[in-house]
Amino acid sequence: MTLVRSTPGAVWRITLDRPEARNAVTASMLGELTAELGRAAADPSARVVLLTGEGKDFCAGADLDELEAAAGTEGSVGYALPLEGALDAIVEHPLPVVAGIQGAALGAGCQIAVAADLVVAAEDARLGIPSARLGVVMGFENVRRLVDAVGPARAREMLLAARIVTGAQAAAWGLVNEAVPANGLASRSLELAGEAAGGAPLSVRASKRGIRLALRGAGPEEFDMMAAEAMASGDLREGIRAFRERRPPRFDGA
Repeated sequence: MTLVRSTPGAVWRITLDRPEARNAVTASMLGELTAELGRAAADPSARVVLLTGEGKDFCAGADLDELEAAAGTEGSVGYALPLEGALDAIVEHPLPVVAGIQGAALGAGCQIAVAADLVVAAEDARLGIPSARLGVVMGFENVRRLVDAVGPARAREMLLAARIVTGAQAAAWGLVNEAVPANGLASRSLELAGEAAGGAPLSVRASKRGIRLALRGAGPEEFDMMAAEAMASGDLREGIRAFRERRPPRFDGA
């Protein structure tokens, strides 16, 4: 049974599709998510990925039955690997990843949101990582990303005090880019994804990579190569022509 579905296109939509369980993720579901992200990355017509959840919730966290089965066993050491793989696939994805958050985005769901590049949340959404209430420890890279997003003081509130915030609070904290009324979430998420999809592909990819490298404190070599490729592309000439002719540019990624 497929629990993650894709709708290919310039805006490649990936939907967590387990609404009866509030889209709580299992290991196999996370494997499906990673695979769909890979399909989007390999599609030359895709320009952006839009992540959503079916039903009332984005993702209420990890499947507790699966977590309980792994607790206290040798399997607990590798329990987090599927989640880490999915998060890495989002962070390292060549395309911008936009997430639209409704209802609960807790634990794994919140970590997926933090890994995304652009996030729109419903004002009444609930985001948090209440790992302390379960006895779970989040991976170090995920802690780093959370600190990068909200700063150490807010990260302490979220991890030590298991603070859960609304979408409106999350926007004020910098955990998400913006919060909108729940009935406008779908349209605004798609609009933002379309804005990212409308940029010159080489420029957008280089900028995403540059931001990630800067957050890691890495050197500029890889970014410089990507920037040079974008500057030498036909898209740059098209962008200049379109600006002068006062028309939308027609970028082809070359």
